[in-house]
Amino acid sequence: MSSKKAKLFNLKLFPMDMARLICAVLLPIYRLKRLTPEGEKYKNKVKGGAIVVANHSSFEDPFLVGVSFWYRRMFFLAADVVMKGKLRSALLYGVGAIKITREITDINAIKKSVETLQNGHLLSIFPQGGIDREKDVETIKSGAVLIALKADVPIIPMHIYPKKHWYNRRKVVIGKTLYPKEYITKKIPTTSDINNITEILMNEMQRCMNQG
Repeated sequence: MSSKKAKLFNLKLFPMDMARLICAVLLPIYRLKRLTPEGEKYKNKVKGGAIVVANHSSFEDPFLVGVSFWYRRMFFLAADVVMKGKLRSALLYGVGAIKITREITDINAIKKSVETLQNGHLLSIFPQGGIDREKDVETIKSGAVLIALKADVPIIPMHIYPKKHWYNRRKVVIGKTLYPKEYITKKIPTTSDINNITEILMNEMQRCMNQG
């Protein structure tokens, strides 16, 4: 088997590839409209490891992130409270969940996230720390920035718009790719660096939200 075919099919990741197939099927159902903050059609094809961060206002959001990048395998951080029960946890692990305990600094989850990114995969994170139905992105946690710095990967911010009517197309706005290491003042990131990058990320997420 060629290396190209091996990338397209991986028996160990079969449940995830089935989830990607479902996302591809959902694409015409959602009639997803992917835009830039300038209102243009988003045409970038994301390559290599990267973190996708988005606002989180409903349980449908992980599907919309997956549909937006259906052509890539997408892992995602999931809170431990979501993964209770053997059947549910087995299903979520199968489709790419990385369990994280929010109340502590979960070193194991961070290590798995970094490893996933360094293997060239996408990782979805909702940096608000849970479902937040407020319109504005007022605060986000710095975890995505810390993981991106450790894995040396970019962050792709996006905003998921709620559906006003059943007949409306779903809309997401994908912002400017952020490269955290470009904002580091010293070899080892300082707390000030982390806070600064987190604020830049939050502002770009806000810019995505302001598109319309």
